[in-house]
Amino acid sequence: MAFNPNAVFISPSSLADFEKCPQLYYYRNVFRKPNGLKIQIINPPLALGQAVHDTLEQFLKLIPAERNKEELLKMLEIVWSNLKDEKGGYVSETEEKEYHEKAVLMLERFWKHEHFKTAEKFKIPDFPKVELGNDLILTGKLDWIEKDNDTYHLIDFKTGKNEEREDSKQLPIYAVLISNILGSSNIKTSYWYLDHDDELTSAPFGNIEETTKDLTQRGNILKLVRQTNSFRCKSGGESCWACKDMLAVAKGKGKLVSVDYSRKQEIYILPKDPRKSTSKMEIPEGLPF
Repeated sequence: MAFNPNAVFISPSSLADFEKCPQLYYYRNVFRKPNGLKIQIINPPLALGQAVHDTLEQFLKLIPAERNKEELLKMLEIVWSNLKDEKGGYVSETEEKEYHEKAVLMLERFWKHEHFKTAEKFKIPDFPKVELGNDLILTGKLDWIEKDNDTYHLIDFKTGKNEEREDSKQLPIYAVLISNILGSSNIKTSYWYLDHDDELTSAPFGNIEETTKDLTQRGNILKLVRQTNSFRCKSGGESCWACKDMLAVAKGKGKLVSVDYSRKQEIYILPKDPRKSTSKMEIPEGLPF
């Protein structure tokens, strides 16, 4: 896909950000530091999810003969070392230990499932992209896709306690991606709630054509918002529950705890006492709000 300086990328996370608040969308998807990096706030649930997903991603790259429980848990410890203490948003050793135990339990549940001891992932780009026209590009990061005869099975690993809402756009978006990239509508989609389920949960993804139309409409709205710099908080005030923490970081009230170059992000926490902040961000002039 040729570089397009006017491209507007659409993903499950960016759409969810915009629905919550345009200002949240701005700080998570548009705003960049002078060094070109995004900003992200880390907290224990997010660190847990990242640790489990990164561990599974690396583990499932191994050929089946090299997969075993010991290697799986060893990979977790390597990943966890980059998310320890403040880097994972933990406020105490007790809290970190609690979340570490959750990660171990999820991976033990994963290992008990015989399927993934031998399953092989169907190879597609790490971040597949599909052009929707009018500079709109659909993208997303898929946890797992495999082929069973002529059917492609997409599986999304979940680490939270809550199950996805029926109107979630995540699997429908992934289904549109897969159908366009692989030229097939023989697709099934599932969630695996690693926090509490031993088996996969089948999840419908709706009609691909209708989803594509809906995504195009949403994308065109996002494009107009970006063209007109219409990122003001939906509350009408300075901030709301959704965007207040990102705004606080942008105003220099966050503490920089790590840099994730693979995700092109600076990672922050918000100290309870703002006077403890050791990181001042330079706020670019001419913000659109």
